[in-house]
Amino acid sequence: MENKTKLTLIKVIHTLIWVFFNFVIFYMLYAAIANKLDFWLWIGYGFVFLEGLTLLTFKLHCH
Repeated sequence: MENKTKLTLIKVIHTLIWVFFNFVIFYMLYAAIANKLDFWLWIGYGFVFLEGLTLLTFKLHCH
C-alpha cells in the first residue's frame, strides 16, 4: 500500500471516529436536557471516558 493511500485511509477513519463522537456528545446533551437518563447516556459517558484515557495515554495528541 502506498503512503498516500495509507494517509487517506487514516484520515477517513479519523473523520468517521470524529463524526461518531459528535453524535455521542450531542446525544448526551439531548438526554440531559430531555431528562432522558437511560442506558445509552451511560454508554456515551463510557465512550467519552475511554476517549479521555486514550488521549492521556498519548499525552493529549492524536497520532
